[in-house]
Amino acid sequence: MSAALSVWEGNWDNRETARSKHDIVPRVSNKPVGWHREELMFVTGHGLFTSYLHRFNLRTHDSCSCGEKGDPMHYVTKCRFTLSWHFQTPTVSLKLQWLKKILTNNLSRTRLRLLMRFICDENNLIVDDIH
Repeated sequence: MSAALSVWEGNWDNRETARSKHDIVPRVSNKPVGWHREELMFVTGHGLFTSYLHRFNLRTHDSCSCGEKGDPMHYVTKCRFTLSWHFQTPTVSLKLQWLKKILTNNLSRTRLRLLMRFICDENNLIVDDIH
């Protein structure tokens, strides 16, 4: 392993933040992981989610148009606007295994990508800034 890759691995292993991402991608690599942009958006929570936009003061609130917190889990399990793409809600203790199972199943990954595209294309429907 190169010195730079070793430093990167050390930083990744010892970070205080992004622990949920570390659980999904435990090792750094300079090789592509084979994930689509939409899958990365979901796993990282970075994208057109109201919870993410609110964090950077790009929205006045973190609520979806349906009234609940607009984080990735909300859109993939509960939101009435994304009902066609819902997955079963995991228990808190099994959330990591649930996510890994989705990311290793081609049909689930396709459904997840379709959901993320819908969120991007129809963002004005699910992000109401009037709350």
